[in-house]
Amino acid sequence: MFDLQSKSTILVFRKRPQHKVIVMKKKEKQYLLYYLDQLSLRIKSNISEMQQALSHISDISKNISEETPTPKPTIVFDPLSTDKLAEKPPECLIRIKEVCLLVGVCRSTLYRMIHDDEFPQPLDLGPRFKAWKKQTVLDWIQDLN
Repeated sequence: MFDLQSKSTILVFRKRPQHKVIVMKKKEKQYLLYYLDQLSLRIKSNISEMQQALSHISDISKNISEETPTPKPTIVFDPLSTDKLAEKPPECLIRIKEVCLLVGVCRSTLYRMIHDDEFPQPLDLGPRFKAWKKQTVLDWIQDLN
């Protein structure tokens, strides 16, 4: 029961069969109404945050439950270098990059194999120029099989 004209308000709360009557002044009523408004806003805010959290949880659960195939790694070959290498005659000289491409190992592994005498030594054609005969590398690959 609210009476805006009077200076006091009577609030009736129902608890069990008996009635409890509280008499409030206008200022107290305004404070109480303000507090209740703020409380309802907080509760609405919390409810919307919880609904968003539930939505995110269901999205994450759905994404986890769906089995997405992992993409296979793509191996990129440089077609120009392999084509050029295939065009070279067996008696020509090839450099370290082409040897690595033919053998399928990296430069450091190739140098380790040379050091361990697992791979033929290169021809020393100058202080910074080493090369292999293509036929020598092809023969080494044939000997592995």
